[in-house]
This record gives sequence, C-alpha cells and structure tokens, in this order.
Amino acid sequence: MKSIIKPIIITSFLVLILFTPLENVEADNETSMVPHWIKHNALWWAQGKISDSDFINGMRWLIEKRILPTTDVIGEIKSSQIPDSVKKIAYSWSHGNLPDAEFLSGIEYLIKNGVIDLNSDFVSTVTKERLTEVSVWNDTKKSVVIIPVFTAAAYAKQGFYAYYRGQCDSICLTAIIDTHRPLGYTASQNAVDVLHSLGYNTITDIDVDKNPNILSVYDKVIVLHNEYVTQKEFDAITSHPHVIYLYPNSLYAKINVNYDQNTITLLRGHSYPESKIRNGFDWKFDNSQYEYNNQCDNWSFYKVDNGKMLNCYPESHLADNVPLLKMMKEY
Repeated sequence: MKSIIKPIIITSFLVLILFTPLENVEADNETSMVPHWIKHNALWWAQGKISDSDFINGMRWLIEKRILPTTDVIGEIKSSQIPDSVKKIAYSWSHGNLPDAEFLSGIEYLIKNGVIDLNSDFVSTVTKERLTEVSVWNDTKKSVVIIPVFTAAAYAKQGFYAYYRGQCDSICLTAIIDTHRPLGYTASQNAVDVLHSLGYNTITDIDVDKNPNILSVYDKVIVLHNEYVTQKEFDAITSHPHVIYLYPNSLYAKINVNYDQNTITLLRGHSYPESKIRNGFDWKFDNSQYEYNNQCDNWSFYKVDNGKMLNCYPESHLADNVPLLKMMKEY
C-alpha cells in the first residue's frame, strides 16, 4: 500500500506547488490567454529546475481543468520526444518576449505528437462541445456548399493540365465529367467531407449551371476551389448577397459544358486563348495570389462586395481549425 500511496501524494504535491498562483507575481496589464502565473512554471522547466515529466503532468492537469486553453486536444501520433524549440519558446514566453499564442502553439504541438496524452473522457467531451460550436445541423440559416466537379474534371489525367504542361494539344482542353471520381486536393475533397459531416447542404457545379436560381433558396453559399465554372454559374455566385469564398483561385476560368457528351471545354482563362489572359471573367476580386499559401498560419477573411474571402488554401487544415469553422457558421 505504501508504494502506491507515495507516488499519488508526490504527484498531487507537485501539481499544487508547481501550478498554484504565486502571491508575488504581478498581473499582466493586458488580458491574457494564459494565466500569468504559469510563466514561472515554464521558466523553471526551461531552466531544468523541474523535470519534463513533471511539466507535462502539470500541463495535462491544467488543460483538463480548463485552466489552460487549447484548440487541439487529439494526439495524431505517439511520441516521448520534446523538441528543444518548445523549451526555447517556453523560456522566451516566460520573459514576456513572445505572445501567449506562441506558448500555446508549443503546448498544442506536444498534444498533437502524443507527448501530452489527455484523458479520453476529456477529449470526448471537448470534441462534442466543439462539434456543437461548428456544426449547422440545428442552424435555422440555410447554407449550401458547391462541390467543384468541373474543376475535378479539369485536373483529371489527360485534362486541361496535360495541355498546360505541353503534354498534348488542345484536344485536352475538353475533359470528361466523372462525378464518381475522387475530388482530390485540387477539388476540395477534404472540405466537402468535413462540411458535409457538419450538416452543410451540398450541390454541384452542374446543379448551379442547370438552375442558377437554386442559390436563391439558401441564405449562405460556400464556394470551394471552384476554379472552372460556366458563365451562368459565375453570375449566380457573384450575384448572391452572402457568399464565403473559402478557397482562393475560385471562379478563375470560363468553361462550356456539353451535357450530351458529358464534357467541359475551356473557353477563356489560365493564359488561354492568349497568354496575357489570367482570369477568364476578368473578375476584379480574383485572389489567385493566395492559392499557394497552403499553411494558413495567418489566415483571415476579408470583405468583398458579396461576401468574404479567405487568404489561404485551407484544404489540409480545415478539419482541425475550430475558429475558422465557427466563423463560417456565424457569418
């Protein structure tokens, strides 16, 4: 019995001593994301005065008691390695040289990499809470996501990009529409999966092209990487008053659709039929300059005439970006 009780007492003592506010610490003048007294613990850890395991146990306790705010609570891999960079961040933050967000990013790195292994019940509870925050199952506003099936066709093998790369002649500027083909990275597959799972309605480019008035049924329209669209679809989207352009480089090139042959053909844009042509609609809100910003470290929305646009390509980060999903829901 003695050998069991002793570790429990020691662990409880460490949590109380190491992670209790100190009386002689002055409060920060500005509102903090992290309680200011945790800086002492970060400094002691960075200086080697407390062990890695004690610091990790303390951080776990603070997170599960909701004292330390974190966005990520799910570990993606299992690891015991703590990079020196995280300690350096903790040291600089403890001296006031870095913002709270930098320290939290280090803690979230440890969570993602399984160093801080959170209690499964806590993770389940937080996950359910966050799903409620970002899902639209019970939202009275009707939202719709337009699935970019035309763009998927353009990016298919022997599609438009074979022509752009000089691998075939203009015959490749006509591509077959295959709605059963996986959308992939270039046609927002992850976004379709994530948003559908959160309760968003979905339609395709085809639905909008055949019936442009379909968008008037919805309060909010979400455009993905719908790079290739018809004139009718372009007009329907740009005339809707409440659009989220979630991906840069959307509405970039004009195509024609032959529904008898189930094909799309490039008409204008993407340096075709003249090299000087960029956006096929000469759209003043073209934001293709953000297409290759796929890290989304400093993402933000900015206003345009009929909605707002994101300044990065979020395909690989949408699923775990709760603030972004919440902002989309609340728009």
